[in-house]
Amino acid sequence: MEVGDVIQFYDSDKLFPAWGFGGKAYNGTVSHCFNLNGSSDASEVEGVGGIMAAYAGALQNFTLSGPTLFGHVVNKAAEIAVESLKYNHSKYFVLLIITDGVITDMQETIDALVRASDLPLSILIVGVGSADFSQMEVLDADNGQRLESSTGRRATRDIVQFVPMREVHSGQISVVQALLEELPGQFLTYMRCRDIKPLNISAAQTYGPGQSHAQLELEE
Repeated sequence: MEVGDVIQFYDSDKLFPAWGFGGKAYNGTVSHCFNLNGSSDASEVEGVGGIMAAYAGALQNFTLSGPTLFGHVVNKAAEIAVESLKYNHSKYFVLLIITDGVITDMQETIDALVRASDLPLSILIVGVGSADFSQMEVLDADNGQRLESSTGRRATRDIVQFVPMREVHSGQISVVQALLEELPGQFLTYMRCRDIKPLNISAAQTYGPGQSHAQLELEE
């Protein structure tokens, strides 16, 4: 809710694709990327409240199940980013992943992230619970080492930020600040590398509660 309340102000229609992964249906099938709202067609829900409602509804039809695979949802988000580039080069996407499991498709996820590093996409990961999230730190690549795919290709840029909720609960950090602190830099790196200029928008137009275009530029 806290993260969504911040980033939703940068989305014009407030419609968000929402997917579940690691969910076992009553017929025993485990899915690693399914529409959270139960629809077989559209994955979008309205607002942060819609995401929460869709999750609550999905728990009526799915039970939590392993293994924990990220590759499917990363590729799904990448597909949306690729499609958007056909019509609009000024859009940027953020994928928020909330997980309580140890990732089991590490190489597939790294390969997907390396491919996605060329796209207008950032990925925020929240680790819930007491699992060993050391692999998430590898995906985060804060050590300065860019991810390398199974074919030897290096990521164009770092697009992942990981935060364990146990550090939030212990009062060490703010989840919103920790998750979003690298996002402006990732966004600007992508846009500057492609020489994409900001739209000509009046400084009076607001981007968030009491936040003007001029204020946004100052904060960046």
